[in-house]
Amino acid sequence: MFRQGMALSKSAVLPSRASDLAASLGTALAMAGRRTAMAAAFAEALEAGSELEKARVLVRRGGAKVHIDDHVGGYEDCIHAARILAKGRDTKWEANARHNAGVALMGIGRFHDAAEQFVLVERLASGNEGHFSATVTLHARADCAHRLGDLATALDLLYEARRRYDALGVVPPEVVRDLAVVQLAAGLPDDAAKSADEMVAMLQDARDAALRRADGFIAAAMVHLAAGHPERAVDLARKAARSSKRQGHVDVERHARVVLLRAQDATGAVTKRHARAAAELAAEMTDRYSSERLDSLVLAGRMALATGLPELAAQNLREAAEQRHRGSALRRATAWYARALLAQADGDRAGMLRACARGLDVLDTHALSLGATELRARATVHGTDLAILATRRVAADGTARDLLRWTERWRASLHALPWPAAGHDPVLVAELGRLRAAENVLTAGASAAAEAERRRIEERIRRHVHGRYGDTSRRRVRFELPALFDQLGSERTMVSIVGIKGERFHVVIVRRGRVKHVVAGSVADIRSEIEYARFALRGAALAGADVAEALLRAAEPGLARLQATLLGPAVDELGSGPVVVVPPSTLQAVPWGALPALRDRDVSVAPSASAWIRARCRTPPSRRRVALIAGSGLSTTAAEVDVLAGTYPDATLLTGADAVADEALRAMDGSWLAHVGAHCRYRGDNPMFSALELADGPLTVYDFERLTSPPFRMVLTACESGVGSPTGADELLGLTTSLSALGTAGLLATVVPVSDAGSVEVSLVVHERLRAGDDMSAALLSARQKASTPVAIATAWAFLALGAG
Repeated sequence: MFRQGMALSKSAVLPSRASDLAASLGTALAMAGRRTAMAAAFAEALEAGSELEKARVLVRRGGAKVHIDDHVGGYEDCIHAARILAKGRDTKWEANARHNAGVALMGIGRFHDAAEQFVLVERLASGNEGHFSATVTLHARADCAHRLGDLATALDLLYEARRRYDALGVVPPEVVRDLAVVQLAAGLPDDAAKSADEMVAMLQDARDAALRRADGFIAAAMVHLAAGHPERAVDLARKAARSSKRQGHVDVERHARVVLLRAQDATGAVTKRHARAAAELAAEMTDRYSSERLDSLVLAGRMALATGLPELAAQNLREAAEQRHRGSALRRATAWYARALLAQADGDRAGMLRACARGLDVLDTHALSLGATELRARATVHGTDLAILATRRVAADGTARDLLRWTERWRASLHALPWPAAGHDPVLVAELGRLRAAENVLTAGASAAAEAERRRIEERIRRHVHGRYGDTSRRRVRFELPALFDQLGSERTMVSIVGIKGERFHVVIVRRGRVKHVVAGSVADIRSEIEYARFALRGAALAGADVAEALLRAAEPGLARLQATLLGPAVDELGSGPVVVVPPSTLQAVPWGALPALRDRDVSVAPSASAWIRARCRTPPSRRRVALIAGSGLSTTAAEVDVLAGTYPDATLLTGADAVADEALRAMDGSWLAHVGAHCRYRGDNPMFSALELADGPLTVYDFERLTSPPFRMVLTACESGVGSPTGADELLGLTTSLSALGTAGLLATVVPVSDAGSVEVSLVVHERLRAGDDMSAALLSARQKASTPVAIATAWAFLALGAG
């Protein structure tokens, strides 16, 4: 058809039309992979026409060359054409030329230069009312940012591109695919899986897009595998493999086979055949979405090590490790992991630990580039393999000090990294106000429309905050053992617990300048014991006296088993003074004060030794300003706050309609002590929206992060206010985590629901002791000692003293 049109155009002496058809033919031939015929068609297209017409043909030829992976040739054609078109003031075609040039530069790996071209295209497209073209280029800029490892920018640009596509009424599946891939890299697997499923639904309806469908299914399979959905990943990968094989798309088929091998690796049932297949694929892979070739090399190396093929492992890991000094932070961290595996295989213990440390350093820089707390916490997941490799080794053959240093190296990074400065954010303030208004509508009477609006507002808040930039010029606070010895003194003992996956809990005891390592119970035994302890404690705290007594009595054997599993022989090393427990993030919500060896001790819980030192060193404000806040819907909170107001005559008192979010934040900011009695709503699906219920709606974690100076001490009598969501390598997201990371020295919170009346008794004793000069953990010990009824005992055991204040 093209050739017939060209012939007719020539016979009618229409050279421009003939040239245009020849260029179209060249593009079609490129799509079919017929390189020689493509070159001939474009050569014919360039035989006639003005300088501007030839430049437009060069733009099309450049795009065709990029399609057949001739990125250098494509860039040369397009950048030459762009200069001619700029001179001729043809902004539309200049934008096309620079867009193709940017895509070509990405193929070459010159991402900074590509980004510059895309910025120029956006200016040209927007000036020419090319809204769709500008959005496509915004999308391309996001891809550049992702390849450069700038995830905050990538997310921000993709969210904006998606918004614009929605407004235009045309959403390409590729933008949803790229959003899923970047969300996964940012440590948001649930969001990524949701985006991936949306893309799959879009592609299933696209009957004429076999390649796009197979390509998208592979991306979705990668996302679901990383999100912990291997069955879904395997199903998508098999569909993509079948489709790409029928279409002859070899590269897509390779990616599908790698996903299937990764799923096989996750099962642990790997053979030499699998390892050799992974190595063969790694040698042929390309980086289709992110760093698939590097990941494939590491996969092949791990499989080869696991199946006794050391030479094959060394070959793949060595090639992967060569990339540790270039590319994005996530690529470099992966390459350092390959270097660590290689060193371990060679018996080079010191080299393995150095490589793990270097990889974690790279990830610290990556985390610092992110300005959102949630992204920082979740980004630590990329260091999990490095942390496990190093910790497992030092637990087996290192000293107690080595184990403590390595545990501190990757634990509670939110506290070790400088807190991102949010500053005044009017957009966030406005959205949080809308969220409270939406919640009030839901409280008045739930409806599907109101619930949908609340979800939309939450999504806007997350997207806005995810686009914040961090500050990579700052550095992680390093753990110093002498500083820990100084702060513990001669009476206090620290117990740091780390669980080795699939093995046992290891406990490091720090006391009187000495460090000791003991091994406790099996990691596999812990979940059911914790759940039963929390169940019994919750039941006793909410029940009548007789039932509570029976539940506590029945809980004792389980609490003893829980203690034996978590602490083991460490209980004999605690001395008689205060104890600081540093558990993994998954165990912070254990009712530590209920364990037999700890219930009669001054015991506090900290996310890390470094965080405890920081809290211990915080200077209280010179003025003892107190804020007393009563939330809505509690039967006894107002009475509790009224009693406390009598003991703090100068306190800021907010009750009833006065207890609104902005006033509460103003009262808490910079205070010596803040007491908030309110219902707590823990959001396991999205812990940053965990909140305290005030008169005008929820006071969320995002609200607390607006504080300039958090309270020095804080009492939260709300149910489960001490519960957070474990994430990343060993992080916790929730109310208490953000407050302690912001700088609150001491917190009182609960780990199970308790009655309003029961929490009043505990808080009144705690306040009495705080006024007398005790810190939070000593005050809580007094409350446990004064509890005389089964309900009161269960309630006191349900509270934790967090931090060191």
